[in-house]
Amino acid sequence: MTYLEFFGLKEDPFKITPDYKYFYPSKTHRIADNLLRYVVKHGEGFAVIVGEPGTGKTTVIRKFISSLSDDIIYALILTPKLSPEEFLKVVLDDLGIQVKADTKHDLLKKFREFLEQKVAEGKKVLIIVDEAQNLPIETLEELRLLSNLETPDEKLVQIILLGQPELDEKLKSPQLRQLNQRITNKIKLLPLTEEETFRYIYHRLAVAGRGNIRFTDKAIKRIYKYSKGIPRLINVLASRSLMSAFMTGSFVIKPENVDAAKETLNPEIGDVKDGFSRSRLIIYALITANLIGIMYLVYKLFLAGG
Repeated sequence: MTYLEFFGLKEDPFKITPDYKYFYPSKTHRIADNLLRYVVKHGEGFAVIVGEPGTGKTTVIRKFISSLSDDIIYALILTPKLSPEEFLKVVLDDLGIQVKADTKHDLLKKFREFLEQKVAEGKKVLIIVDEAQNLPIETLEELRLLSNLETPDEKLVQIILLGQPELDEKLKSPQLRQLNQRITNKIKLLPLTEEETFRYIYHRLAVAGRGNIRFTDKAIKRIYKYSKGIPRLINVLASRSLMSAFMTGSFVIKPENVDAAKETLNPEIGDVKDGFSRSRLIIYALITANLIGIMYLVYKLFLAGG
């Protein structure tokens, strides 16, 4: 029996990979979602969402993308450490534009032709860049130039940037003064409050099938204390707390389960800039899941033998 079967869950409610089905509308996450919709609807040009690692930027954008209508076309750039020309080629490729030309002039010409065609068809085009703090200064300046593509009535392309606080600092640099002046739509995602943490945990449980799990109020307070309201850390602590309770055959998650979960984490978990990388967390989760399955069998055999 897996721990998900034990708790009566359809899937892991606290997986660390972004999944828009689990989007929880905290105050700032709801504002960010509404801001994206507003920017696209009114052709505002630029939108920027910043937040510390683990605050849910990728989940916000994936939920937004899932709600887009067929008349909105987008390029999603996930590896933005690219020169201006490389970046433009990746955008064109993601939009399905076949280009044989190599010069930047020809690339821009092809892109403009594509944009004008889509506008004539009544469609909108978005460029979405995740981890945008990694964009070189020159490529960010190229984005400003791309935002100049317009007709007398509207922008031909709209650009959404998501990144860590370093993005905000980069945009304030003297070299990007003109770009920063054009960004009138910006929001910073904040950690969850203690009340939002409570609702967040039960929201994710409900999406995963609810099961027969109960977190005590003190356990949730402990999760909030250790995670400081960062959703990714809440997920890790909640998931490992479930594993701890599973080991004792309990459906109630108590503070001691949360303490046991914290012991498996980076000692500097209090610093949200540290924590585990996504790949390390996945590896740890796989190893832990296998160990728990083995230990659970041993536990059942011990009971049967007793």
